[in-house]
Amino acid sequence: MKLCIPHLPFGALLTLAACGGGGSSPTTPPPAAVLSVGGAYTVAVALGDNTCGAVTVQTQPTSVTHTPGAGRFSLVHGPTTFQGNVGNDGVFVGDPLSVASGATTLGIGIGGRFTGSGLTATVTVDENRPAPTPDCRYTVQWTGTKQGAPNTFP
Repeated sequence: MKLCIPHLPFGALLTLAACGGGGSSPTTPPPAAVLSVGGAYTVAVALGDNTCGAVTVQTQPTSVTHTPGAGRFSLVHGPTTFQGNVGNDGVFVGDPLSVASGATTLGIGIGGRFTGSGLTATVTVDENRPAPTPDCRYTVQWTGTKQGAPNTFP
C-alpha cells in the first residue's frame, strides 16, 4: 500500500507522480463507422440543360431507405422511386428507370454523391416521343440537405 502524503511542494510533485490507480485499464476502441445514408432530405431542384422546350421542375418530398453498411438504396422523390447502388465514398448511381407518359416514354437516370450533410445529384430525362416530334433531353440538378442525423461513411 502506498501512502501519498506530500511534505513539500517539490515532494508533492514526486509523490503525486508515484501515486495512482496502479496502471491503466484497457480501453475499447470506438465502433467502426459504416455507410449510412437513409433518412429524409429537403431537396432544391434546378433545370439544367434542356432541348425539350418548356419543362417545369418542382421540389418534392424526398427520402432514402438504406440499410447501414449495404451497397443498395431506394430513393423516393415525389411519386418517383429510384433503386441504386452506393459506394463507401457516397457516390451513387440509380438503376435506369422507364416511365410511360401518354405516347411518350421517359428514360430517367440519376447519379450523384451523398455527403455528410446531404446529397447532390443530376437527373437526366430522355423523352422518347412519337414521330414526327423529335426526341429530347433535359437535366435537373438536385441539392439536398439531410434532416436529422448526418450521413456516415467508413
